[in-house]
Amino acid sequence: MDNKVMGKSLSLGRELPLVSIGMPIFNEERFVEASIASICNQNYPNMEIIISDNASTDGTAVICEKFAVNDERIKYLCKKNNEGAMANFISVLRESKGEYFMWASGHDLWSEGFISEAVELFQANDSAAIVCPRSEWIDSEGQVLEKVFGGSDTRGMDSVARFFTVFFGNMNPILGLIRKSYLDEIKTIHSCVGSDLLLLEELSLKGDFIHANEASWSRREFRGQESYAEKLRRYKSVNYKLAVSRINRYFPLLRLPMEIMSIVLRSNISVLEKILITFSLMPLFALRYISGKRAHK
Repeated sequence: MDNKVMGKSLSLGRELPLVSIGMPIFNEERFVEASIASICNQNYPNMEIIISDNASTDGTAVICEKFAVNDERIKYLCKKNNEGAMANFISVLRESKGEYFMWASGHDLWSEGFISEAVELFQANDSAAIVCPRSEWIDSEGQVLEKVFGGSDTRGMDSVARFFTVFFGNMNPILGLIRKSYLDEIKTIHSCVGSDLLLLEELSLKGDFIHANEASWSRREFRGQESYAEKLRRYKSVNYKLAVSRINRYFPLLRLPMEIMSIVLRSNISVLEKILITFSLMPLFALRYISGKRAHK
């Protein structure tokens, strides 16, 4: 897409808004070069790219430093110690200055038009919270897998419908482009198992989740098929640090219902909506837990 044409259609007489891409990484030498290149090759002209390396022990740093030297849009930060996955996710968010923000993994790929299409959708939808591209799974060699995403565009839904659509959906929108002002309104980004669901639920009560149908996102599956128990063990590992306290190690999902209730109660939705969601949640948690375990068999 020609930048002049794109700029005219997107900006509507204004300068194109800054988009911040935050890439929190750890030991990603296998795929990070392709992932950074995929971000750098976006046809959107006003971006900053923040890479936070969580004390990688492989060749990740060499690859990232090479990109940072050759592209002034890239800010590369390397931590002395591994602070855990969520702390690293928060680091790139705090460093960002854009009107829109996206977390990007160090092993995924994006079509070059995603950011431009997402910004255009934001400018056409004032209430949009997240724009997520059409998605597919790829393996370690880049071959497309039969595994499918699912997911819903929530335009036209009220806040209660959006909340439960996200509750039973997958967590992929967490890696979409997000309205930064909505993120700034969230007081706490929790470091616990299910933190992605908590953040998405809070965002669902602020605005719509929108699909960017022209662009694509290739999410790489390189760990093999994980069971539900294996996934929880990974989240509790030293590198992730999502279950540090003893009670969280033994009962990693215990905090989730309480934190979601808290999100609902402090939101700006009506009292009636809060009551409806609260009384519906407890039995639905058991149903979601069962469906989550089945999905990982």
